[in-house]
Amino acid sequence: MTERQGQYGGAGGNGGPQPYPYGQQANPYGQGAPNPYAQQPNPYAQGAPNPYAQPGPYPQQPNPYAQPNPYAQPAPAQPAPVAQPAPQARPVAPTAPAVPGPPAAALPADRYPGPGPRRNRAAVLLQFTLQWIYAPLWIAALAALFAILLWSGGGGPSGPDSDAWLKVNRTFIPPRRLKAELTGSPEDWERYLTPILERRVRAAEVKHAAGDGEVCDDLSRVMLVKFPVRLYRGLGAAGVVRLAGRYGWEGGSAGPDPDRVWIRRVFPAPAAVSAPGPHDPPAAPGTPWGPRPGRPAFLLPFMLVLQIAYVPVYGVLSLLLFQGRHPQPDYWDRWGARWAVGPCAFWAEFSGSAAAWERHIRRVLARPNSGHATRDGRSRINLATYRGAGAQRALRIAAEKGYVLDPAYTPEPEACVRLLYRPQQG
Repeated sequence: MTERQGQYGGAGGNGGPQPYPYGQQANPYGQGAPNPYAQQPNPYAQGAPNPYAQPGPYPQQPNPYAQPNPYAQPAPAQPAPVAQPAPQARPVAPTAPAVPGPPAAALPADRYPGPGPRRNRAAVLLQFTLQWIYAPLWIAALAALFAILLWSGGGGPSGPDSDAWLKVNRTFIPPRRLKAELTGSPEDWERYLTPILERRVRAAEVKHAAGDGEVCDDLSRVMLVKFPVRLYRGLGAAGVVRLAGRYGWEGGSAGPDPDRVWIRRVFPAPAAVSAPGPHDPPAAPGTPWGPRPGRPAFLLPFMLVLQIAYVPVYGVLSLLLFQGRHPQPDYWDRWGARWAVGPCAFWAEFSGSAAAWERHIRRVLARPNSGHATRDGRSRINLATYRGAGAQRALRIAAEKGYVLDPAYTPEPEACVRLLYRPQQG
């Protein structure tokens, strides 16, 4: 037997049998012994608190090096919050504005340019002298052109797209402006512009009273007045805005065109005025909201025939004498309700039938551009449309089509009824 054999379990060898080094030993993981690799509770298992679940700053530890600040001020005591009662829901009227809000603010005065460059004195004197010659010739040429267009049935020559060639006054220097053009003094320009500005401002206020103006979200209305540069060249746009402030107006938006300036005034929403609802008891005849007295039936046929002649004649005379300007912007609507007869309303007024008037009102409201319709759903119907039925009856018929009484205007049933299209949300 070799020496190796005797060393690992042989019978002989060096010193006899030796113990086998890899023999069976006591199992340290045997039965009853704890297993250090046994399954331990998972700290991230479901239900266990995750220390990283809530992101946030680490808790602040006290700074051992912090020193007291000798300049620190004690924090003021905060009053305890007072519990506010929950706001109660208020019923919204069907005519309330959808998104109330004030109109845009005006620009500051320094955003407007000052006086412009003066014109050449010789050129101004030459234009002032020659205008007495070419202005009458210009007007005669325009009259001849209109006559040709009238007799040719609209097939005569046509002018450019712009209407500037029709405005002779744009190239005319009145004697009141001649001094301001020659001197270039801001004082002379102010004396010339002040009466023009006052006249245009008063006319705009009258138009507002008649229902003109751009309606804002809060039911206020904005009126605008434009001034071309020839009226304020030596004063500047800033001077126009300064003069407008004397009358309660302010500068409008400065547009891209430097040859004109706008002024504006914001008129607040009208005060609430009691008006009958569409389903209230009918108004009595002769009252503002009730049926109006009709014209004699025997006169209506004569008016229907003769109005073909006297309506154009009165229009031409009004244009020549008053230049088409009247104190009320809706003057022609009021005049037509008194002195004209609509062919569609003839039978309703002649017969005096309530059913005929109702059919006439429905026909007018069914038109795509009924009355004076606008893009924002506002329209109006005049007295000639509902004379024999009454304004309240017109409101009841209009309510069936989704119209309500416009809250942006003071009701004026003796002249017209202003409507706002607001269908019920189903």
